[in-house]
Amino acid sequence: MTYSVHRLGGADWSIREALGESWRWHVEQATEQEWRDSVTPTGAGRRRAAGWWPASVPGSVAIDLWRAGELSDPYRGRGARAAEWTGARSWLYRRLVDVPPTGADERAVLEFDGVDPSGDVYWDGRLLGRVPGLYHRARFAIPPDAAAPGTHRLAVVVDPVPASQPQIGRTGLVRVHRPRMNEGWDFCPRFPHQGIWRDVRLVVGSVHVASVAVRADLDDDTHGRVSVTGTLEVTDERPVPVEVRLLDADGRVAARRVDVVSGGTVRGLRIEVDVEQPDLWWPRGFGDPVTYTAQLRVADAREPVWQGTVGFRRATLVPNPGAPASALPYTAVVNDTVIPLVGWNWVPADAQYGAVRPERIRHLVDLAARSGARVLRVWGGGLIETEEFYAECDRAGLLVWQEFSQSSSGLQNAPATDDEYLRMMSREAEAVVPARAHHPCLLVWAGGNELHDDGVPLDERTSPVLAVLRDRVAALDPGRAWLPTSPSGPAFFHRLDTIAAAPDDQHDVHGPWEHQGLRGHHTLANAGISLAHTEFGVEGMTNRRSLFRFIPEEHRWPPDRTNPMYRLTGISWINLDLVQESFAGRLTDVESVLRASQLLQATGLAYSVEANRRRFPYCSMVLPWQFNESYPNPWCTSSVDHLGEPKPAYYAVARAFAPRRVTVRVPTSVWGVEERLTAQAWVWSEPGTAPGSRVVARLRSSHGDVLAEHRWSVDDPVRHPRPVGTLTVDRGGVPVDAVVVWEMLWESADGTLVDREAVLACTGADFAPLLDLGPATLDVSTRTVGDATLVEVAHRTGPLVVGLRLLDDRPADAPGWVLCDGDPRPLLPGETRTFAVRGSYTSSPLRVRLESWNTHPVEIDVPPPDVASPPDVAPSDAERLVPAPRQPETQPRGTEAVS
Repeated sequence: MTYSVHRLGGADWSIREALGESWRWHVEQATEQEWRDSVTPTGAGRRRAAGWWPASVPGSVAIDLWRAGELSDPYRGRGARAAEWTGARSWLYRRLVDVPPTGADERAVLEFDGVDPSGDVYWDGRLLGRVPGLYHRARFAIPPDAAAPGTHRLAVVVDPVPASQPQIGRTGLVRVHRPRMNEGWDFCPRFPHQGIWRDVRLVVGSVHVASVAVRADLDDDTHGRVSVTGTLEVTDERPVPVEVRLLDADGRVAARRVDVVSGGTVRGLRIEVDVEQPDLWWPRGFGDPVTYTAQLRVADAREPVWQGTVGFRRATLVPNPGAPASALPYTAVVNDTVIPLVGWNWVPADAQYGAVRPERIRHLVDLAARSGARVLRVWGGGLIETEEFYAECDRAGLLVWQEFSQSSSGLQNAPATDDEYLRMMSREAEAVVPARAHHPCLLVWAGGNELHDDGVPLDERTSPVLAVLRDRVAALDPGRAWLPTSPSGPAFFHRLDTIAAAPDDQHDVHGPWEHQGLRGHHTLANAGISLAHTEFGVEGMTNRRSLFRFIPEEHRWPPDRTNPMYRLTGISWINLDLVQESFAGRLTDVESVLRASQLLQATGLAYSVEANRRRFPYCSMVLPWQFNESYPNPWCTSSVDHLGEPKPAYYAVARAFAPRRVTVRVPTSVWGVEERLTAQAWVWSEPGTAPGSRVVARLRSSHGDVLAEHRWSVDDPVRHPRPVGTLTVDRGGVPVDAVVVWEMLWESADGTLVDREAVLACTGADFAPLLDLGPATLDVSTRTVGDATLVEVAHRTGPLVVGLRLLDDRPADAPGWVLCDGDPRPLLPGETRTFAVRGSYTSSPLRVRLESWNTHPVEIDVPPPDVASPPDVAPSDAERLVPAPRQPETQPRGTEAVS
């Protein structure tokens, strides 16, 4: 039996626009010479035939047109508006394909992994068939009389983008299953996506795979099973040996089985391979995410006809301890171990998702893993994510919550209920579910994002399509967890009024997505009582490098809603008024607004995460919105900007996600009207601690003086969150309108530092004292250790340093990524902090920028890595966050603490 794959991706394609059916002239009536002129780059200085532009597959129409100079940069200024017209056109892709000589028992089949939104496929002007949707794979057997060896003409007519609904619209009018965000969302302009967005292949041989589905199941810790089902097409009736092979990480055969099947069309193929004592796949932080490569091989073919990642684990959702009887299960149990689900809401890596390359997905997934996340919720306004995304999550040990591409719309938020829509969504489930079921990272399927009726989340009783999807998932991926939507209610919003009105309904809630003010933010976070908080955020400006690329210098001020450059995207997140109010209206330039808004985002988001985590195990899911962004926004709730660089919020949440923590519970960040300042120390340690640990709580001035202190012994072992004591300080013991720091140190019985926290506060009415900090001086040195450059920063003179961070200082279009450690805590006088710089960059030398609120920026040259490849996932906690050394004990001043 023979089997060979000829991959048709790459830059050998051309595209042209088509109004109506004008594409027919270039498919059905084109001469051989015209075809060659349109797809073949000619000599130096010569171009393709008029009206044709170079194209890449996988890719997107808009990106190809931009690269060809037919569109202005859609990622700069208001350039995306110039791309809106593209979705109204059909687009003709075409290329030449060389067919090799074939034997009498061989045939040629074209395979498409995805066309967005849909399209017709032509071979030598003959219609082969249709790719019905972006999530659908399609196969087209080339008729024998059209498969002669030599050069043939392949054309794909990509349909116009079908009508759908932007963020503010009506969900019931949506008739397609594709990302909604491209219609216009609060973090993405209207930016239509079209194109051959997944791989294309010509498969030649005597055996072909019409369909395949793979599952890995674990009976117990000593026995696993890989099941392969599908349909084979064999060109004759001879029996065919079919092998399922399981390879370990080193490429060794861990298990295999060979069955002989009859020739012809073999429907109902099923082969099971038993695996004794498989290594288990574990979520990040609980063990190694061990994966195997499963292969389906036929006869003596040189390469597998199917290959993918599998892993062995048991995973489910169980009820939260103490939850109301009516609540859905939100606690993850993997391999009989409860996994606290901290993580992020994930959106597509780019609005033009067909043009996203695998290395970008790997970079973003690596960042999510490095933050300490265990789960990514794939938001229902975006994609059913790709094979590359799932493979990276398998590798990184990140669980995945995958929603179908359905979302609320502001005016009406329930999907259609007619039979045609239900049948369409059933077909969509059949296309997407089996193709992803083999991934061990997949934890739960969900029906969509924020589907509700007048504020009441929908479920299978109130939404026919959710009932259809639940049943299809159960049949296609049995045993996988299911949730109807997020939030699943019965209360929708995390608000003080809903908490007071229906405390027993706070199961899975969303919101808020805005900073609530220097006092109100703490009030709401401290009042939370939900079982799961699966979407909430804080807005802030993007990083300087991204902002300067997106908005030309002359248009950067004012950074508010009156500026059309800022209104294009993220208008919901422009909170200049609150930022100015928080800093007494003293912010007068873009740089100061950027720093101030990012500080509010970082401290506000981290506090919300910690407040939820302090309620574990009753609250088992904590998922801030949002991790990444699909389009460059000057203001956004994302914690990683569009260039892939973390904002301060990323590092603040990474600390909040840590498995061992001492945190500070306070009623406010500003104490101007308070008679006393109070801070409660909380601790948790997921791995557990021995008895006899100690917590030291201090209030320190901006110059490091200890204004008050108290110590507590923690006699019992610590695992789940618990309060330790409260430090209370009278106003007479603190300076007026000054910057102070709540410092908490948690030490084990032998004196080892478990964690240290340092939280900024101001004793006046706002954060304006941060603008009056005097200058500080730093000593900076570098050294290389392995694949990292360590940057050591020592505080020498002046007050504490706020916002100390390393930034990628390369041009915005520089290739690769730089990973700089970050630490959101202020640097106190006498402290030393070490940052590690790694990355996949290739420039030499790399320049990074060390900056803060009150020090001069320092430019640092970093040598390139030995190997230009992304770093490994999941450095140790000590590697990611180097704690400051313990401060010498001093005599406290002010009111004695009370516990």
